[in-house]
Amino acid sequence: MTSASFWDDGLLEADVVVIGAGIIGLSAALELRARNRGLRVLVLERDVVPAGATSRNAGFACFGSLGEIVHDIDLMGSAAALDVIASRVEGLQRLRSRCVDAHIAYEQHGGYELFLAAHPALDRLDEVNTLLAPLFQGAPVFARCDEHIAPFRFGGAVQAMVRTPYEGTLNSGLMVQRLLALARGADVDVRFGAAVTSIDEGRDVVHVHVASAVGTRVVRAGVVMVAVNGFMRDLMPHSDVVPGRGQIIVTEPIEGLPFRGSFHFDDGFWYFRNIGNRILFGGGRHLDRERETTTELDVTEPLQTHLEHHVRTIIAPWATVRVARRWGGIMGFTLDKQPRVERRGNIVTAFGCNGMGVAIGSTIAARAAQLCG
Repeated sequence: MTSASFWDDGLLEADVVVIGAGIIGLSAALELRARNRGLRVLVLERDVVPAGATSRNAGFACFGSLGEIVHDIDLMGSAAALDVIASRVEGLQRLRSRCVDAHIAYEQHGGYELFLAAHPALDRLDEVNTLLAPLFQGAPVFARCDEHIAPFRFGGAVQAMVRTPYEGTLNSGLMVQRLLALARGADVDVRFGAAVTSIDEGRDVVHVHVASAVGTRVVRAGVVMVAVNGFMRDLMPHSDVVPGRGQIIVTEPIEGLPFRGSFHFDDGFWYFRNIGNRILFGGGRHLDRERETTTELDVTEPLQTHLEHHVRTIIAPWATVRVARRWGGIMGFTLDKQPRVERRGNIVTAFGCNGMGVAIGSTIAARAAQLCG
């Protein structure tokens, strides 16, 4: 271990150290500074950009498709499902209020769900609308829109479609830039290339061990917040998070692309949107859960082949499709699909976005910041 210099002392200590500069970490840092302007807040990020999901997601500002919500009602009951959805809706409101739509290229063209066969969710549309009505001033959230299938030029496999006007898309890169600018404007100290290797909790101080070019550095903190979502087990081995890789492709521009908005099918396991005249398409981890339960960012076969096949046969069968970019991002899942925000001693953990980090991340951050006080 390399000893700190006399001058390093002030650089290697903070009231609260936040590990992870994703949407949860940066939003929590902003919440902390808003609650106490005198608080010294230091954010540590291992990569040159947030390395998990925040800068690698699809940019969906959504709270759940009809099929996914029906699945969640059956999994956890109506009350718990509504609570999770409310947390996502609240998170989107917090994010948009904090960042401002224009700064993150937020667009609300609505969200759609494609059904490739008969699905029980279609018969429960009224049930779901009744459940969600309190979150949307009593307005219906979902409605059938089969008339859009032909104009959107989807493949013949699409049998039905449902739309919600309350879903949007954004530019995840701009979102990261905006959160960083806000954090720095609030005097949050954000440091990149600071890979945390371990955390040791003492009686009055928490020691955060950070790998550096000159050896291990030790940062001292009153409270540490671990906000690394899918990578939680790297630092907190007993966490119940399950990592999941989401693989994504983006096509080259397609002339005359007829749709705008965000789209889902197969209960949300597949998702696509337009980026201008490009198609972003991702998902499919349910086809190979064992292999996709990983923190490796690589893309893999045969999942990439499935992604290309679905674009060419379901989404844009009329177009010549060429893939311009491929990547993977790591999400964090809990078995009950509930987020985890907990404090034990002087360590706070905040994770469990369950594939909805853009939506629920700001809510998780606010709850975690409260626990740091």
